[in-house]
Amino acid sequence: MDTGLKTLMHHGRPAMPAACPGPCNNAWRKAEAAQAADGTEHQIAPAWGNPIHCQRCTDRAHSQLGELPELVVAIQLEAVNGTTPKATGTIGRTTAVLSWPGQASRILTDHIITGLLGLEDVIRAGRQLPARDARGREGVDLVASVTFLRSHLIWVLDRYPGETDPTTGETMDPAALIRQWHRGAEKFTRRDARLEHHPLPCPRCDLLTLFRADGENYIECRNVNCQTLLTPAEYHEHSQQLATAHRSLAAA
Repeated sequence: MDTGLKTLMHHGRPAMPAACPGPCNNAWRKAEAAQAADGTEHQIAPAWGNPIHCQRCTDRAHSQLGELPELVVAIQLEAVNGTTPKATGTIGRTTAVLSWPGQASRILTDHIITGLLGLEDVIRAGRQLPARDARGREGVDLVASVTFLRSHLIWVLDRYPGETDPTTGETMDPAALIRQWHRGAEKFTRRDARLEHHPLPCPRCDLLTLFRADGENYIECRNVNCQTLLTPAEYHEHSQQLATAHRSLAAA
């Protein structure tokens, strides 16, 4: 991650806005990929960056950063109350799992705090700010780093493109890194948003596979061979058509 993030210092603010690299454009990217693969046309418009990330993704990054200290505390509670996993293996052969109570909690906590401090260091170097002294107390480091990052987030998001490191494949987008840390913390503490299942069959494949993820603008068919995307208005129209067809069959 450090190698990729350090390239931040070599990027200037782009002259022209592009499609936001955040999750707000997931549906647009899927539709674009389908169009490139088989010519399937679509009417989905992208959310444009200002100049890189749209306001919605910028606001989300601010909120997720602010939630990380409380989430890390929730993660660490598992380290206090966690238990060693049971031995695993196949019939006739048992393999002991070398672990200790709270190991997963400790690893995730270290990953998040190390990432936050690394991103802070890169921004300080990029803005020619002095390094912060007296690191070493984990809770103090976490809160201080989050406070610093939130105050400099606009600067870093306006200058850093949504790319991946060509050598490691890791993201070099600060907003994506924040989403990853936040998502990992939410999943670990079982606070992650669930998919909202829509009970009507997909208008394309006729399977009960329509879902909408929390915060998404589109309803998606989770059938990997279909992956139809519907706006809420299109889903409502689809429901009305099915209702009309049902009434016609009932009258007959």
